[in-house]
Amino acid sequence: MASRKPIIVVIGGGHAGVEAALAASAKGARSILVTPDPGKIAMMSCNPSIGGIAKGTLVREIDALGGAMGVSADITALQFRMLNMKKGPAVWGPRVQTDVDQYCVQQKRLLGEASVEIVPGIVTSLCGCNERIESVLLQDGTTIKGDAFVLAAGTFLGGMLHRGGRSWPGGRRGDISSFALERDLRGRAFHVKRFKTGTSPRVLRQSIDTSMLEEQSSTRMCFRFSTVSPACISSSEKCWVTRTTEKAEETVRNNLKDSPLYTGRITGKGPRYCPSFEDKVTRFPERTGHPIHLEPMGRRSRMMYLNGLSTSLPEEIQEITVRSLEGFENAVIAAYGYSVEYSFLAKGEFSRTLRIRGTGNLYAAGQILGTSGYEEAAAAGLLAGANAAAAAMGEEEAVPDRMKSYLGVMIDDLVTRGAEEPYRLFSSRAENRLYLRQDNAEERLETLAEATGTRSPGRTRAYEEKKRVRETIRDAMLSIRVDGQTLEELSRRPEIQAEDIAAHMPQVGDEQKEILATEVLDAKYSGYIRRAERRHFSRERYREVSLLGIEDYSRVSSLSIEAVQALNGAKPVTIREAEGMAAVREADLEALILHLMKADVSRETS
Repeated sequence: MASRKPIIVVIGGGHAGVEAALAASAKGARSILVTPDPGKIAMMSCNPSIGGIAKGTLVREIDALGGAMGVSADITALQFRMLNMKKGPAVWGPRVQTDVDQYCVQQKRLLGEASVEIVPGIVTSLCGCNERIESVLLQDGTTIKGDAFVLAAGTFLGGMLHRGGRSWPGGRRGDISSFALERDLRGRAFHVKRFKTGTSPRVLRQSIDTSMLEEQSSTRMCFRFSTVSPACISSSEKCWVTRTTEKAEETVRNNLKDSPLYTGRITGKGPRYCPSFEDKVTRFPERTGHPIHLEPMGRRSRMMYLNGLSTSLPEEIQEITVRSLEGFENAVIAAYGYSVEYSFLAKGEFSRTLRIRGTGNLYAAGQILGTSGYEEAAAAGLLAGANAAAAAMGEEEAVPDRMKSYLGVMIDDLVTRGAEEPYRLFSSRAENRLYLRQDNAEERLETLAEATGTRSPGRTRAYEEKKRVRETIRDAMLSIRVDGQTLEELSRRPEIQAEDIAAHMPQVGDEQKEILATEVLDAKYSGYIRRAERRHFSRERYREVSLLGIEDYSRVSSLSIEAVQALNGAKPVTIREAEGMAAVREADLEALILHLMKADVSRETS
C-alpha cells in the first residue's frame, strides 16, 4: 500500500503562495492553496511588469529551481526591455510588461497541471501549539488539516487601505483583509510590525494623447526568462514616458493635509525606492519633472498604469494631478490610487529556511517577511514551499548561498539585518554581483536545485545536457590557442566579445552560443569573482574592528546616502554591528572595510 502524501497548506494565492504550492507539489506533497478569491490568483496589484535590475536575475533563479514565474512572464509578455545596458552584462536587468489578466490565467493553469487543490476561503487562525500546527480554521468554520503550513498572506495580513480621509479594511482594492489571522499570530507571541505600500491610478488608454509623450521602445534582442519557453519574447505593445509638472507638484504640496501619509493615520514605513508622489514632492522639494511611465495593463487593454505616481490623496486631487500632466488633459481615471498598510514578521522571527521561530512546521514567504515586489515574494515562496515539504517528509531543508544567488542574498539580509522598510533587491546588496548574472542562473543554482528537489525531471535532463556542452566548450577554450594565448585567456580582454571567440570555435552551433557567451563572461569576470570571494571569507578579520574613530560617515568614500544616514544615526561600534543594520548593503560594508584597511596602512607608514 502506497504511503500517504504529506499535506502542505499554503495560506494566500499571491506570487509567493503560487510558487510555494507548486514547489511543495514538485517535491511530491499534496498542496492545498487557500485564497479568498481564486479568480485573482497571482494578481498584480501594483505595476504590470516582471523583472528589472537584480529582480530580473531573481526570476531567472526561480526558473532554474523549477518555478513558474518566468514561464508565465514569457507567455504573457507585452514588451521586453533590458535595463542598465550602459553598464556591463553582469548588472543588466531583464524586464517585461505583462498582460495582468492573462498572467493570472497562466499561473492558475500551472497550478492545475500540478494538481494543486485551490480552496476559496479566509484563514482566521492556526490550530495547535506553536511547536506543531495541526490545521487552519476558515471563516466559514471549515478546518483544513496539514503536515506543514506556509503563510503567504501578502498585504492582506491586517491590511488597511487609505485614500484621502477614508480608510477601510483590505489587502488591495475590492478585497477584504485578514485581521483575525493577524490577531492569532500576535496571540502566539510572534513579533509583528507594520509597513505600508501604495499603488498608482489607472487611466483609460483612449483618453490619453500619446502623441505628446516620449515613446519607450523595446529592446531588440532574443531573451526569455524560462529555459522551457519555446521562443524569444516578442513586443506587441507600446509604453510611454511623461513627467510631472509644477502644477502637479504644487497641487500635492497644497493638499498634504488630506493625505493619510501626513495626517498620522498611517504609521507603517513605506518603500524608500518606490515612494509615493507625496513623498517625492516633500523629500525632494528642489526637484521637478519626476518621470511617469505609462504602461499597458494588457494586450489591447482599455487601461494604462501610471508607474511612478503612487498616491493616496483624495480622488478629486488625483484628478487634478493627473490632468496636469502633458498629454493627460482629458484623462479619465478608471481606478484611483491608494495606500495599503499591513503587518509583517520582525527580524528574528524566521530562519534561513523560512521556518518561523519556535515552530516545527510553519513557514513564511512574501511580504510577511518584509519584502516588496512580486519577484522577491515568488522566490521566497518557492524556498518556503520546498522546505515545508522537506520537513513534512523528514528531509533536510535547503538554505541558499548568498555568494551564489540573489535568493541567498535576500534571505541572508532579511535574517541577519531585518527590514526597516519594505525590502527590495539591488545588485549593490550582493558582494559577488559580477557572478550573480541572469545568463548563468542555472549553473549557479545547480546545488540548490538538487537540495530543494523542485526541478522537474525534464528540466533536470535538459540542464545535464547543457552542462555537458558547457564542459566541452570550457575544455576547448582552455586548449585552443590564438597568438600564443588560450581562448579563455583571450576572453579576459575587455574588447573581446563572445562572437570573437566563436570565430575560433566552428564546432559551436547557433543553439550553443548562449552557453559560450556565459563562459566568456565567466572568464572575463573571473579575477573580480575570486576577489569578491576572498573579501567575503576574510571579512571575519575586520568584524570586531572599532568604528568609533569615524565621526562622520559622509567622509567615507563610496557609501550610499542611505548607509551614511543610518550609520551616523546609530554609530555602530564594530563592523559586525554595522552588518546587522538593514540600511547597510554589501557594497557599503566593502567601502567601510576598505576605509579601515587604508587607515591601517596609513598608521603603518607614519
